Amino acid sequence: MIRETFSFEFVAASGEHVAVAWLRRRGWLVALIGALVATLGDLGQLWAVNAGRPALLLIAPPNGVVVVATLAGTLGIPLYAFGYYVRAHRARDRAPRCAAVVASAGTVLAVLGGTVHAVTGAAVLNDVGGIASGLDPLQGVLASGPIVVALWALAAVAFACAAIGELCLPQAPLARVFNPAVLTVVLTAAAPLAPSPWPDFVAPAALNIAHLIFFARLGVLD
Repeated sequence: MIRETFSFEFVAASGEHVAVAWLRRRGWLVALIGALVATLGDLGQLWAVNAGRPALLLIAPPNGVVVVATLAGTLGIPLYAFGYYVRAHRARDRAPRCAAVVASAGTVLAVLGGTVHAVTGAAVLNDVGGIASGLDPLQGVLASGPIVVALWALAAVAFACAAIGELCLPQAPLARVFNPAVLTVVLTAAAPLAPSPWPDFVAPAALNIAHLIFFARLGVLD
């Protein structure tokens, strides 16, 4: 008892240790806020891109929306690292190797994802490759040049590693439905069922929406 009390007092006396302890329990909340902000950033960028497609009958967004949306994703997506850390930390004793993959790949994804969002926003602002001139969002990304495509590819690899690692962690079979990759596939497949123009928003933003659900579930399990 004395040893436990001393340990608690030591942790409480150290701001760094308190912060780490808080993040181990509440890091999912930081990531959830990041996912919400990033999803709104996605929708803002997609508004600008889809407004150039006459068939969708969208008005152009007000000036500054793309800038704000780009900043939102650039700042929000890196916070995903905290959510992946929480997921890995909870399973570190039962599956240390998979947990290490989740934590490391999740951190790489968070950094690359924020970078991708920033570069994509710059491409939209400058209409690189005609990304904001009537192209489908995916076609617009592919037409934006090798740097944008390469960053997207690297982020996709990091996402795949993090998602596969998460699937390898001990959990109930039905719980795997909440894996971010599984959720992304489900959302993308279900997007065409939504009325126009929402399919052209939901599908491209599916990855960030999936993370919003994934981190929310971490909070439910807390």
